[in-house]
Amino acid sequence: MEDKSISIDALISTMSVFKKLYDVVRVVNPMKKQILDLKLNKVEDLESSCYNLWKKGKVCSNCVSARAYNERETFVKIEYNGEKVYMLTAIPVELDGVPVVLELLKDVTNSGVIENIENKDSGTIHDAVNHMNELVILDPLTKVFNKRFIDERLPADIISSSLNGEPLSLIMADIDFFKKVNDTYGHIAGDEVIKMVADTLKRLIRKDVDWVARYGGEEFIVCLKNTSKNPAVKAAERMRKAIENTIISYEGMNIKVTASFGVKTLFEEQLSEEELIKEVDNKLYEAKNTGRNKVIA
Repeated sequence: MEDKSISIDALISTMSVFKKLYDVVRVVNPMKKQILDLKLNKVEDLESSCYNLWKKGKVCSNCVSARAYNERETFVKIEYNGEKVYMLTAIPVELDGVPVVLELLKDVTNSGVIENIENKDSGTIHDAVNHMNELVILDPLTKVFNKRFIDERLPADIISSSLNGEPLSLIMADIDFFKKVNDTYGHIAGDEVIKMVADTLKRLIRKDVDWVARYGGEEFIVCLKNTSKNPAVKAAERMRKAIENTIISYEGMNIKVTASFGVKTLFEEQLSEEELIKEVDNKLYEAKNTGRNKVIA
């Protein structure tokens, strides 16, 4: 989808119409997670982060505005702020040649989108909304994040780390000789191996700080925020050892696997998501081609 660029005045005029139809209308930069203030002939960043509305104190896992920004398509999700349930529509817009996202929020608390909402407590409503949103960004086999999540979240984390002057470390892991596992034990056993590796990686990161995602069939990406090279290498080594020391029991058979790891730390260096992944993939390639079951940084 190719968007025609519009002027600030034209967008302000459009927003005035939408404000009669929606409860909240705003323009955001989903990469910086900032709300934009449109004024005559200029755009300013507001101090408030776009995710503050949801009162969770953290970036949304299922960011449809990042998805709209990346894919140049309109996306919709349901969100809850502890008081009301909103339907959020994210529309990509070219504002004087600069890509931004127009967010339209409609209060749907009493629309039936959450059944019997009047009889549910806040925690139950949060769980229901989170479940709906997680279906979009979770890998169905491993229950860690999927590649779509990587595409939406990693660019924002790179920008955030740069703005805060903090290092960001990326780990890429690949199960060694995975085809041999499938050929020897079968694909169901192979799935159990993949799930074990995902569970191990997830167990060894900081909850609500770092994240794990399935990048390919037997490949995973781990993002460690505010983590320099040496701690990242140590974290990858803990993961490697944990996988190596785990025995999977499947139909009377004991299965053991190893994994190879690449590590790349970004600090005071400007790399895009694609460039960062390529760099860490090169490190993984080196690990795979120099003996496997090792960490290369």
